Parts: sequence; C-alpha cells; structure tokens
Amino acid sequence: MNKTGSYLSFWMVILCGGLICSCEEEEEQEYNETYIQMDACIQQNKLLLKVEQETENTCFFFDGDTVFIPTKSIASINTEATAWRTTLTDVDGTTIIIPTLGNSLNLSKENIKVNPTGYAPCSMQLTVPFPVEGRLKVCVKGKHGSHGDLSHLFSKFGYNHQEYIHGLYRDSKNTVDVSFVNKEGKVLLTETIEVETTTPEDLVPDFFSARQTVISKPDKMEPGVTIVNDQGGGEYDAHRAYMLDSDGEVRWYLWLRNHPKLNITAHCGFKRLEDGNFLGGDARKGNLFEFDMVGNLVKEWDIASRGYTFHHDVIEMPNGNLLATVTKAGSTNSQGTYTRFDYVIEVNRETGDIVTEWDLKKSMDPNRNALLSIQDMDDFQHNWAHSNAVAYSQDDDCILVSNRYQGLVKLTRANQLVWFLTPHRGAEKNRNSLLTPLDTNGASITDKEVLDGKTYHEDFDWVWGAHCPVILDNGHILIFDNGYHRRHEEIDLHSQVGYSRAVEFEINEKNKTVRQIWEYGHKEQGRRCYSVALSSVQYLPQTNHILFGPGVGTPNVNGAGGKIIEIDYKTKEVVYEVHISRPDYLVFHRVNRISLYPENL
Repeated sequence: MNKTGSYLSFWMVILCGGLICSCEEEEEQEYNETYIQMDACIQQNKLLLKVEQETENTCFFFDGDTVFIPTKSIASINTEATAWRTTLTDVDGTTIIIPTLGNSLNLSKENIKVNPTGYAPCSMQLTVPFPVEGRLKVCVKGKHGSHGDLSHLFSKFGYNHQEYIHGLYRDSKNTVDVSFVNKEGKVLLTETIEVETTTPEDLVPDFFSARQTVISKPDKMEPGVTIVNDQGGGEYDAHRAYMLDSDGEVRWYLWLRNHPKLNITAHCGFKRLEDGNFLGGDARKGNLFEFDMVGNLVKEWDIASRGYTFHHDVIEMPNGNLLATVTKAGSTNSQGTYTRFDYVIEVNRETGDIVTEWDLKKSMDPNRNALLSIQDMDDFQHNWAHSNAVAYSQDDDCILVSNRYQGLVKLTRANQLVWFLTPHRGAEKNRNSLLTPLDTNGASITDKEVLDGKTYHEDFDWVWGAHCPVILDNGHILIFDNGYHRRHEEIDLHSQVGYSRAVEFEINEKNKTVRQIWEYGHKEQGRRCYSVALSSVQYLPQTNHILFGPGVGTPNVNGAGGKIIEIDYKTKEVVYEVHISRPDYLVFHRVNRISLYPENL
C-alpha cells in the first residue's frame, strides 16, 4: 500500500470510531432525557394509567403525559394494581417505583361512620387512605334521577382523607359514589358503596312538619339545597333545621334537643359563616354559638353575662364580628317600664367584647303605637318595636333594622336615623327621616291617605310587620312584607283579606324618597300566601330568582303553615313550590337556598 492509501485507511478508522462514540453518546443522552421526563411525571403527581410494550419502544401512559422508553433497555415491568404501583427495572439493575392508578379504593364498613356525633342523622364521616396523593370526591346518588345527585369535590390534595359527608336520605339505603380525583379535578377511579341511615331513637315524632312538593323544575332552579329553619314545637322549642333538595326530600338535619350546649332556640335560624360553620343564637339562655354541620360546638359568645339576651337574628359582618338583635337587662322607657326586643349590638368575634350598642328607644319613638293591632296593644309598652332582623350596609357602615311594630330603619353607627320606611301615621317625632313614595314616573305621591297608610297607590304600598331585609348589589332593598295590620285594619291569622309579598324598593337617601321597583304575592297569590308573622325572602344571584317564604298560617294542601316558592324575577314563573304544615300553623322564620357544602372545603 502506498503512503497515500495508508493515510486514508488511518483517517477512516478514526472517523468510524468517532461516529460509533457519537452514536453511543446520543443514545445515552436520549436515554437520560427519557428517564428525566418520567421522573418529572412522578414529581408532578401524574399517575401511570397503563403500559403498552412494542418492539422498539415501550409506552408509559401517564395522566396527561406519555413517556417512551426503548424496549431493549427494560429488564422487567411489574404492575401491582392493589398497591397502586408499577416497578420498572432497567437492564443495568436500576429500579424505579412508579405511582400507578389502582383498581380499588378498598372501602369497607370500617371507613364509614353514619351520624358521627349523634346529632346529624343524614351525615357520615368517611375515612379514605389513598395509596398515592389525590383528591376526594363524593356523590350521594338521587333517588328520583340525576337531578337529585348531591356531590362535592374536596380541595385537599394528599394521602389521607377524613371528611364529613352530607346529603344522605333519611331512613334509607343510600347509594354513594366515592372517587379518586387528580389535582386538576379529573375523576380517575370511582367505587360505589351503600350507606344506610336510621332515625335516632329519641327523635320526637313530629320533628318534621307535613310536607308536599307541588312544583319542581330542577333544570330552572337555583343550584343548592333549601335550609328550613323550622320552629318545631314553638318559637322557644329546640331549633329544628333541615335541608330539602329539589324534590322536597330531606337531605340533612340536626337534632339538638339533647345537645349539652346547642339545645337552642334560634328564631331566625342558622346562618352560614365565611369559615363554613353555622352561626345561631339562643333566645332562652341568650348567648351566640358557632358550630359545624354535624353539631360540633366551635365557639360560644357569652353575651348574657354582659347583660344582653339574643332574640331573632344574628349575622356575620365583613370584618368577622357579629351583629345581633338583643334585649338589654334593665332597659326601661321614660315611664320606667321595662322594654325588650329593642337593642342591636356588634360583638367582637375574638374577644366577645361589645363594640357598639344601638338603643332603638333613642333613635325612634317608643310611644308610637300606630301600627299595632288591638290584640298586641296590651304588651305594647314592653314590646314597642319588636325588632326581628338586622342587615349591615358596608358602603357607609350603617345598619338596617326591621321592626314589626314600627317599620324598617337605617341607622348610623352613632345611632342617628338616616331614613324610616313606614306609613307616616304617628311618626311625627321622626318626620325628618320619613320617606316620600314615588310613582313609576318618579313623581311624588302626595295623597294623604296613602302617606298615612289608610289606602295604597297602584304603584306603591308600604310594608307592614315586615321581616328579612336584604341589601341588593344595586343598593335596592328587598324585604318580606307580611301585611300585618295593613291599612290599619285587624287582619289576623284567619282573615280572608290579607296578603303578603316580596317587594323591592329603591331609596334615595338625599331626597328622602322611596320607589317600589318590583313585587310578588299581592296579585299573584293574595290570601294563599298571607303570613301574619315570621317569614323570609332571598335573592338568588345565579338565576335571578327570588325565594319567597311565607312561614306561618298560609293555607296549603295539607292544611296551613308555610310555603317555599322560587320565582323567576322577570317572568314570575314559579319553578319550585313546597307546602309545609303544622297543626298550630307555625312553621318557619326563614328558608334559604345554600350550597350543601361550604365553599371553603
């Protein structure tokens, strides 16, 4: 071989060797990148769903990703579905444990405790240890179709889950789907269990009022369940709160009569707090309480030792403090007669201290009796206002107080009267705060008989014995107008001419005017929804509906009592109507549509 040929052979050997080294390095780099990709899936809590082995590559299908590994580099793959893992062994002996979607949650009776506290018969405690990290979703299947399904996806992402589950049918065998869910909310595995509920042995036979669903259009209704704050055996009986679904079936209730602390008379009932618990007061012992959905006491505010007794209503303020209607010990009028139901207080949530006190005798006239019926006159000196609800106006740090015997007032924190929504009769001492009604064209209504309340205008009517004021997002006021002593006439529980209504007002504080925007009940229902006392109204924002709740004495299919009516605001179509009856006609103070589970879970 000549010299030139020798050089060519030498460089060919060098070049081929270089190419071989380069290919090996590229293969090693691809191999490393593949395992880095797999490790990333594991670190991101992506479960392996399945494995498909092919000639050149083996495909690992993760939840939301796919990794390809050269088949020749794999020694073995062992999937253990019951243990939720796959063991991958490489040809060099390296072992990788891959979290894998299993085939069972391994649920048994040991995971379930029905009525975990003894106070919540339609709830259970569910304990689920996941082999890998995930979220828990539970769905109690509806008896009458999927519209009755009550489900919740819990926010916690982890291994061990212990949650209170609600929405079980009472005295029934319930079908419950328990699901393993990924971080993004996708259901990956579901296991179905059967859960049976029973009635507590000490439950009073008449705990639930007679009830019948007259109208139910679930596809048109506001989502959620309806909590009924039932009065039970009277306004001073242990409170009986329960929740109804769109079929009118009971899906949750608390039986608190034998609770050492929460055997309370809650009047307007339980309110859901921002932290997801309930807030209620006790009109017998006077204090305020926070508790969860299965009756665990979280906190008690001892306002009784500070000289105040709760009655009717308590709400949570935006700053977390509590605003409550109360009676003050030792309160007397100018004649020295004791008075009740005529104070409002703000309670510091952390310390229980009284932040502000509103004495209604100082802002209104405790001698005004123009709106009382004859049957209530004997107790007037003591119960001249009968405050039954409070609302907070965050925009100007004022409060609204509904007073059965006086009307609706707005008060500053300094207890100054901003305006007074009431017929003008007998209100001379507060004349500067009285509102002038307007017709639909914005003109003042000056008819003295309308201002007095003796008659009404076709565009406007006063509220009488009203309850449950609601401040809407547009600043308007929605309220339940009972019609008690309307037109200064004796219209009692058995009257054939009374009517109640949900009514919306627009109030101009500067001009001291009020315009009626919307109403339901007067012409649409008349006597069929007349409720002389109690009762509630609620605006439902998702559907632009109104929940109308006359709570006492309304005639219905089972006799008389209360009604729950959901109305389309624009069309006034009734999409839900439930009749609830008791022999004494007294059913509930408030009904509200809420989500079954708090939003923070």
